[in-house]
Amino acid sequence: MKKILFIVFIGCGFVLMAQPVMLDSVKTIPTKILIVPNQTMMHFSDADEDISQFSKKDVNQVRSSLRLDLESNIHHQLLANFDAISLLRSTTTNGEEDLNKIYAATHYTLYSRQLQEEYLASKQSPVTASLKNISAKFTRKNKEQTFWVSDSSVMLGAIGNKELFQYLHKKYNEKYILFITQFEINTSNKNSIEWLKQSYTREYTVHYNLFDYTGTLIRAETITIRAGNENTLAEIKSKYLIQLAQRLKEIVQVANN
Repeated sequence: MKKILFIVFIGCGFVLMAQPVMLDSVKTIPTKILIVPNQTMMHFSDADEDISQFSKKDVNQVRSSLRLDLESNIHHQLLANFDAISLLRSTTTNGEEDLNKIYAATHYTLYSRQLQEEYLASKQSPVTASLKNISAKFTRKNKEQTFWVSDSSVMLGAIGNKELFQYLHKKYNEKYILFITQFEINTSNKNSIEWLKQSYTREYTVHYNLFDYTGTLIRAETITIRAGNENTLAEIKSKYLIQLAQRLKEIVQVANN
């Protein structure tokens, strides 16, 4: 009888010892986020022909490369803190098929600050003070600023099919959906003389929408970086797309806290 009790006691001990390990492992599970890159048609740029010439690629290849490079950088940055799934590269789950479903259900509209405030108030969206603070931190204060965010005139990707959010959550169990709705390149004061002298600057702007898994919009902003006169895809990626992705990761991190 004593031997039996001793075995049971030892068994219970193993259960008690194992339990904290299981709890700790649950705590370390990262938040899952789906990345939806911009549609090809949501690329607006006055620099593609120049980049095409210097990069020795045609214009369509330039647009495709910029889209893929931006998506790749965002995915890479988010992986440091999240279980990030890019629907563009998730081949095992037919992610690209789901991506096309999202595109088919989306219509685009400009989203003003006033509309955003009204929407967030009506939805009681969890926009925390810390999220407002990081946006305020990067608000444009002067023309010399190299990076800024804005919540006015954002391109909103309104996904009309609400059942699609249920479908995505059931399949991926994500907490957030990060939708890159538009990408822009704008050249300042460009004319033929300036182009020959390479004495102009550019701005790279990303429009993003952050939804929770139910389809509630948490944040919609543009993030912009002031750039130089670079005209090769390699320089643009290494100098600017990486920085834009880093800033976007910071914003998503704050939204998740």
